[in-house]
Amino acid sequence: MRSGLPVTEVAQRFWNGVSLVLGALIVFIIGWIVAKFVKLIVTRLFKFLQVDKLSEDAGLKTLLEKGNITKDVSELIGMAVYWITMLVVIFIAVNFAGVEIPSSVVDGLLAFIPKFILGLLIFLFSIFLGNFFSGIVRTSAGNIGIQKASVLGKLTQVAIVVFGTVIALQQIGIAAEFIGNVFIIVLGAVAFGLALAFALGAKDIIKEYLEAFLKKKDDTK
Repeated sequence: MRSGLPVTEVAQRFWNGVSLVLGALIVFIIGWIVAKFVKLIVTRLFKFLQVDKLSEDAGLKTLLEKGNITKDVSELIGMAVYWITMLVVIFIAVNFAGVEIPSSVVDGLLAFIPKFILGLLIFLFSIFLGNFFSGIVRTSAGNIGIQKASVLGKLTQVAIVVFGTVIALQQIGIAAEFIGNVFIIVLGAVAFGLALAFALGAKDIIKEYLEAFLKKKDDTK
């Protein structure tokens, strides 16, 4: 009859297992605290940069509310950063516990993080760029006497933000082909609408300019 393992060896193995689990738990708790702190910092940073106001001006907040998403853009970014950080923490904790993680999973995560950061930067840049060009278009249109200059500025801003959002999502890899096709359809519809609006309103604009020009000419006589 085979003799069992010595009690001391069994106890040692048990203690080693408990130590690994406790160590993994400590790593998880510390990582969770760090993730919470990073989320708070990121959210406050983007609120300080007025990303919420810019996204609201671009119509993004209204679009999110239609999808029953009531959180601000800065809070959504903070949550995304939090969960990515927690995913890294979980991997580290599991690895610390002695559980081997497939290399393909680790490689996928390491490849996703820079894509997410780049996509986030593209999205934020599109918000600032949309706000910048919106002001230029609004001011320029107002200076040359075009009515509804604010509408033209808003359309410019929305178009730039939508375009930037599509590029950002494609960079991250979220339904890239589907989003690209939807964007082409939306862009075509917007272009058709603008062309139709211009065709219907051009005669009135030309008429206003001609009347103003003739009136100015009569006043100079």
